[in-house]
Amino acid sequence: MLRCPKCGKPLSKEEKRYFCEEGHSYDIAKEGYVNLMLVNQKHSKNPGDNDESLAARRAFLGKGYYQPLAEHLARTVQELIPEKGTFLDRGCGTGYYLNHLTENVEKDIQYYAVDIARKGVAMTAKKNKKAVCFVGSVFHLPLGEESLDGLMSVFTPYSRQEFSRVVKPGGYVIAVTPGKDHLYQLKDIVYDSIYLNEEKGYDLPDFRLVKKENVTYEKTLECREDIETLWRMTPYYHTTYSGNNDRLKRYDSLTTVIDFLVSVYRKEL
Repeated sequence: MLRCPKCGKPLSKEEKRYFCEEGHSYDIAKEGYVNLMLVNQKHSKNPGDNDESLAARRAFLGKGYYQPLAEHLARTVQELIPEKGTFLDRGCGTGYYLNHLTENVEKDIQYYAVDIARKGVAMTAKKNKKAVCFVGSVFHLPLGEESLDGLMSVFTPYSRQEFSRVVKPGGYVIAVTPGKDHLYQLKDIVYDSIYLNEEKGYDLPDFRLVKKENVTYEKTLECREDIETLWRMTPYYHTTYSGNNDRLKRYDSLTTVIDFLVSVYRKEL
């Protein structure tokens, strides 16, 4: 299943390392993950979310604000992925959604988790002993050809080529993107002129869209820290003038619409 990122040969596992027949070896960290990211795949020394951001995200998600999405993903995996199947959390972050799957899906599935952020993968591996966790590029997955029955990609840039390469014929891609009303009330405070999101799925030539559903609900953010953390988790934060971002600091609690678009694609046989 796992492939050597240097030569592409299959990886075998010993107690404390993965290795291939060409002699390349990758140590398993104490948390239980393996680093399969090559230096030339990094764009910085420590790519991905920093430690502070990951800790804030884990605390925020732990309060259940996005639990309806996690429950929806678990139902979808339960329905689509076969017994003894293989499933990848592509861009696992802190492992929140993966943990919900392994705790609630009533099938024997081999889970894999990948992220570019080493600290995020360490968090995931430490909490989730049912998944094979590895650091790697989501655009150069160290996985075999047509080795997955499915994968999920939650707010993560996608790759047509990699999805076609690693997903089996008849397998699934579960994509989560912002719905049109996502965080409407927060944007109404930050922006002078409010707008709705354009709902965008994935353009996957080798796949067919088989299901598209919105997970939409209202939630009250209970403190200023949660409001700020949620806003920082979005791409809006990094593209908005800092003075506008500061407008949210006036609020100790805030009720907003949370709206996710969940699109399911099936690879053609």
